[in-house]
Amino acid sequence: MNLLEGLTEEELKRIEAIPRRLDAIRLVTEINYWVSTEELGVLLQLSPEAIAFLKSQKELYEFQWRNLTCILSEIQNGVGYWTIRLRNSRRAAPPKLEDGVAADPDRVYPSVYAQIKDFLTWTELRDLFRYVIAQEGRFKPTTTTAPGDDPGYRQSQFISHFPEFSELMVQKIMAVFPRICQSLDLEPFEVGTIESQLTAHNDQNYYKVHNDNGSADTASRELTYVYYFHREPKAFTGGELVIYDSKIKNNYYVAAESYKKVTPLNNSIVFFLSRYMHEVLPVSCPSQSFADGRFTINGWLRKKPNTLATVTG
Repeated sequence: MNLLEGLTEEELKRIEAIPRRLDAIRLVTEINYWVSTEELGVLLQLSPEAIAFLKSQKELYEFQWRNLTCILSEIQNGVGYWTIRLRNSRRAAPPKLEDGVAADPDRVYPSVYAQIKDFLTWTELRDLFRYVIAQEGRFKPTTTTAPGDDPGYRQSQFISHFPEFSELMVQKIMAVFPRICQSLDLEPFEVGTIESQLTAHNDQNYYKVHNDNGSADTASRELTYVYYFHREPKAFTGGELVIYDSKIKNNYYVAAESYKKVTPLNNSIVFFLSRYMHEVLPVSCPSQSFADGRFTINGWLRKKPNTLATVTG
C-alpha cells in the first residue's frame, strides 16, 4: 500500500520539503552558524506566537526542540541570533596546541561570548557608581607587558584593591558560573581565584589587540569577564569590546579577520575565553570629565591548579 495515497497536492509538497528543511538544520548545526530569530522560526516552523516570545528574550535563553537545543547566542542591533546543537552534544573544540601537531592554518575557530544584562540590582549599581566617583584620586595609569614594550599599547586608569565591591562581584559571578559554562559550551572547572580590577576609560583611551593568558603568570586564566557601568544618560561613545575569532599559526592562537563586537551596555556583564584575542576600541568623551567615562569591573577566573602531590618512596 502506498502511504502517500489520498494526500492532497499541498500535503505532498510539504512532505517533499521535509528533507530539504532537515538538511538545512543539519548544516546550520554542523558549521555552528548563527541564525536570526526569524530564520530560526522558518527552519523549525514555529508559530507566530512562539517567534514573538523568542524575540522578547533579552539575555541568555535556550529551549529544546526535538533532539536539538537552540541557544540565544547574541543580540545585535536588537536582533537575536541563535545557535543550534544536538542535545547533549558539545561544540568541537580547537585542537590542543602541542609541539609537532599540525593545524590547518586557514581554519577559523569562531569566538563566542555570553552577556547578562541587569547584572546588579539598582541599589548596588547606584552605590558602585557613587563609590567610583569618590575614588577618582586613587586611580592610576594602567600598565601592561606590550609587544615591543609599546608605551602606547594601552591607555586607561585602574584600581586593583576595592574589596567593598570586588567581593560582591565574586559572589555574583559564582552564582551564574554554571549557566555561563553551559552557554559557552565550556567544560565546568574548579575555580581557584577570581581576579578583579576597576578600570576607567575616558577620552581617547583604548586597549590594543591582546589576550589575557599569554604568559606564565596568566596561563591559568580560563574565563575573562567585563562588567560595564556608566552615568545615565551616557556621555561617551565608542569603547566597544572586539572579540576576534581564532586561527592557529606556528602553534599559537592568533586573531582571525572576523570578530564579534560588544557594545558597553550599562549594568551588563560579558564572559569569554581568556585565550581569545580582543581589544577595546577608542573612547570619545567630549567633556573629559572623570564621571562621564566608561567604567568596568573586569577580571579573570583562574582554574584551580592540580594539588595532588606525587608520592615517592
